[in-house]
Amino acid sequence: MPKLILFLALFAGACVAFAQSDMIEIAREYEAKGDIQNAMEWYKKAALASTNPASPQPKETPAALEKRLQAIPPYVRQYERAKAYSAHLDPIEDGDAQETILQMISGTFGLIPYHTNYLAPFSYDGRASSGRKKTETKFQFSFQKELGHDWLGLDESYSFGYTQTAWWQILQESSPFRETNYQPEFFVTVPYKGDGSTFKAFKFGYLHQSNGQDGQKSRSWDRLYASTILQIGTVFVTPRVWYRLRESDKDDNPDIHDYLGYGDLTLLYPKGKNLFKATLTNNLHTSNNRSGVALEWSFPLLESGVFGFIQYYYGYGESLIDYDKLTNRVSIGFALSR
Repeated sequence: MPKLILFLALFAGACVAFAQSDMIEIAREYEAKGDIQNAMEWYKKAALASTNPASPQPKETPAALEKRLQAIPPYVRQYERAKAYSAHLDPIEDGDAQETILQMISGTFGLIPYHTNYLAPFSYDGRASSGRKKTETKFQFSFQKELGHDWLGLDESYSFGYTQTAWWQILQESSPFRETNYQPEFFVTVPYKGDGSTFKAFKFGYLHQSNGQDGQKSRSWDRLYASTILQIGTVFVTPRVWYRLRESDKDDNPDIHDYLGYGDLTLLYPKGKNLFKATLTNNLHTSNNRSGVALEWSFPLLESGVFGFIQYYYGYGESLIDYDKLTNRVSIGFALSR
């Protein structure tokens, strides 16, 4: 059910009323703290409190439009701008057809950011490896699409997510992509509504990860996972455990648990407009202990919603092809979402 499209369409009306502006301000405060769950709830409340989107709305001047768009998250602005422009089209009595035209103009189809979307033109790995340059370009894009909501009466959401990370040897002749990791997943998020509780939500999912290679370079694995989102003051803690589904044919990486373990721990700390993130893995072995740590810092760079991005990774498991090799990498670039 395309609830996100409906939400975005209603959102414009909410922005022009005083009461709705208060709701949006609350949502923005939650978003600045990294509490996306509560932010989306308040955006939804603002949308539901808006006037009927089918009723005539006053046309905005370009200056007024741009001013209003600054109060809207960057990933909503494209849809909002298209909605304002479409007001100048000849009216169509068929409401569904009008919505179809708006979707066509805006180019949206219900996708929102999932994990961090970033481009790091400079990514340097201190570990020497034959056949590759130490300096390369690394980037990631990630999105999610809600497929359904509240089927069990728990206010839960069902979503599809996709994340792709690439390591690009841009300084080599012909500039090959030496490694690309693909991660499609399906997950269910269940909010926990106990007042004053540290627990905020539970998440259950299926995750496939592979590098799309064959032969000696082939790497892949499938997991079922469970995680919970905790809030301790301004720090968000997400422990996750997983169970690997064994492959029926030849296993590309049978010892991956010896390097990545059976779960990870993510910490988020918003400080002003800065966001600090740490993701930790450990195999929990007393002998041959192996771990990985990814540290990220993103900060405002442009008013359009582009952030500065710095990432440091030390340990095992940064990419599938190198899951069993120690990495010591720093990446610097830009993030489009956090």
